[in-house]
Amino acid sequence: MHFSADTMFPGDLYDAASRFASAAAAKLDRAAERQDGWRQAVAMGWPALLVDEARGGAGGTLADLGAVVEACARQGLALPLVRRCALAPAMLMAAGGEAADGLLRALCAGEVDIEVAGAAPLALTPRPGGGVRLDGRLEQVDAALPFTHLLVTVAEHLLLLPRAALPAPAARYAGIDGGEGADLLLAGLELPAAAVLQTGAKARAAAVAGADLATLVTAIEIAATLGATLEHCIEHLSTRIQFGAALSSFQVLRHRVVDSYVQYESASVLLARLVLDTASHGRLASRDAALCKLYLNDLARRGAESAIQLHGAMGMTAELPAARLARRLLCAEFEQGDRRQQLARLQALAPADELTA
Repeated sequence: MHFSADTMFPGDLYDAASRFASAAAAKLDRAAERQDGWRQAVAMGWPALLVDEARGGAGGTLADLGAVVEACARQGLALPLVRRCALAPAMLMAAGGEAADGLLRALCAGEVDIEVAGAAPLALTPRPGGGVRLDGRLEQVDAALPFTHLLVTVAEHLLLLPRAALPAPAARYAGIDGGEGADLLLAGLELPAAAVLQTGAKARAAAVAGADLATLVTAIEIAATLGATLEHCIEHLSTRIQFGAALSSFQVLRHRVVDSYVQYESASVLLARLVLDTASHGRLASRDAALCKLYLNDLARRGAESAIQLHGAMGMTAELPAARLARRLLCAEFEQGDRRQQLARLQALAPADELTA
């Protein structure tokens, strides 16, 4: 048997990103090499890919970013492409205003590297002069890769926190994909008015626009990873001999592969169509993004479990590419909203008549 997953977003960008990812795949499990890999990604201009040319960006499309994410996902790279190349630029572009525009120009020029915080159960207190005070626990901050600023949405305020103003991590935790997160305790962190990028409706709109795009791009990563995982599973079953026969000759394993193939094809077609619809309509519907991620979350979990079992269950060699891909699938399931969060989001988006029908 032989299988090669079709490229969802072919082109020069995919080819360039694929060469980078292939060279980096074996090295990014180590912290120093991971930082070097991210610096290369910044040098290639990926954080500026979606930013329009008027603000110093490349003026690329969602399909362009999809090509980069797809190529890197096929190697199981644990780089913050979604947060720093999709989420942060999308939030700043949706926020608008002189401060956000200036920040985008600095981002495209490589002068700043912007991370986006995850859950932020913070208390915000307005201060004289337009500044704010933050108290509480800032969660899910990237502790593995350097950044210069952190975007946070708190109480209808879009805030920009300089890295130098943040305290040392109160807790660190390692991800199964090689990443590292941290929680920060903010006790009366004073921010000037310049740190408040937007408030009210514009801050809410920026958060929604960023979340929608990041959700879709994470789904693209899942679909691409599923395709690469399936390739490795089929190759393993075709070459591994057990009881004098190739594993691919066992019917129960063939059925499991067919299930994985149907899941991958369904995911890739769904993502390609949704990206085309988004481009033609000029916007991404929140409901479509949430439904897509909800569906892909289930496929990510099943795809990871199938890869592990088809390679020999929990005793599979950790150095195999399929192991790295399975770890990324398990992490991506929870990034930008797990099943529970997507269901809650869909419930909040549903009209009242749908909820009572």
